[in-house]
Amino acid sequence: MSLESDYQNLLDAIFNGEKDIAIFVIDGFHYYLVDNKCNYCIDVRPEYKAYIDKGWMDESLYSEAINSFRNGIPVLSKSNFKDYVAKNNVTVYTVDWMREFFISGRHNELTSFYEYIEKYLSTLVEPVSDDWDSWRMRLPKFYINFDKKIYRHTDWDRNHEMSVPSDWNAQANSDFGLLVPDKEQYWFINSMNFWKLQM
Repeated sequence: MSLESDYQNLLDAIFNGEKDIAIFVIDGFHYYLVDNKCNYCIDVRPEYKAYIDKGWMDESLYSEAINSFRNGIPVLSKSNFKDYVAKNNVTVYTVDWMREFFISGRHNELTSFYEYIEKYLSTLVEPVSDDWDSWRMRLPKFYINFDKKIYRHTDWDRNHEMSVPSDWNAQANSDFGLLVPDKEQYWFINSMNFWKLQM
């Protein structure tokens, strides 16, 4: 299988809503993962208890459900992160791989599309280009920093922050691109910061 084929398969999975990109920060290292977004919750137990309260789940199934979630990892932590990755066959990508994925099939459009982004954000009043979302879906939707207990996401339709312990700083917010060091920002290419797509 070629890299271009890998990139396209990943884009298809993201476009179809099967997977999303997340950045995890653990002991100063940045890990880039692509997985089902339900696996990016920290603690699934409150969500499943709410299902019982609403009558969507029988209480007798609760233990079985939490023990099977993420292949036996209902509460994600710094100490079991690598178990989650291994048990669920999640690939961890390098920043260089993610950068190539980001620009895959678009090498010749980088500068012109970036100029369009800047022009659109500052002066254009016409409807946004159809390409905008196809570029934006290559950006991470989740940022989970176990070192500083920060949880951010741009999955606007769900309250993922409800799965996070109360001592964390958690919210739906697109500011997390600023929390990632420049060298770890795969969307920062030749002095062009494509995080502006989140605006």
